Amino acid sequence: MSRTRNHAAHAVRRDEILDVAERLIRTRGYDAMSIQSVQDDLGCSRGALYHYFESKEAILGALVDRMTAAGMAVLEPIADDPSLAAADKLRALFTTGGNWKSARSDFLLPLLRGWYQPGNDLVRVRAEAAAYEQFRPLMTRVLRQGVAEGAVSVSSADHAALILTALFAGSTDAMRHLLMDRLDGRVPYEEVERFIHAYNEAIERILGLPPRSFSLLDDDAMRTWFA
Repeated sequence: MSRTRNHAAHAVRRDEILDVAERLIRTRGYDAMSIQSVQDDLGCSRGALYHYFESKEAILGALVDRMTAAGMAVLEPIADDPSLAAADKLRALFTTGGNWKSARSDFLLPLLRGWYQPGNDLVRVRAEAAAYEQFRPLMTRVLRQGVAEGAVSVSSADHAALILTALFAGSTDAMRHLLMDRLDGRVPYEEVERFIHAYNEAIERILGLPPRSFSLLDDDAMRTWFA
């Protein structure tokens, strides 16, 4: 019994360290975040901190794993739902992800600029790479189902999933620039609508879907982020 309690306490303390490190990264940047700054915030000794993480890089790795797991926990039940057709899964994967972020927009929007500051380049790139690496097999399963059901028209579901994942990864910066331009009043909302429409159209053509059957963001999520 004591081992269970100790294991639970260890997990709680580990999460506390990651919470502090994540906040420091978002507010100061990864380059400025140090083992000492985490220590100071927690009020613990270096030896106590090293009991959980042997280096700053180890903290980064754990943070990336935690961020990725949180995102996949939202998406994997959709891809694995036996009651959903592939076309419904494809739509739900993106609207659910968008809605999950929209529900936290009051928290995420103020952090967006900090997340993209140069000092966070390493952690951001690693987090995004880890997320897309786990997203690709999930997308592969959905596209294979879509081909079997006749809802998706591609010669290779596996290669289409690889291409789509690369497209999603490449569009991240474009979406970020568009959002920053909107927040700073440099582009009209209509420009956002045109971008999303072009993105949806590209996905539909890659997968052989009917026009206007795919949406990266539903109207409510798009208004939350961009209007």
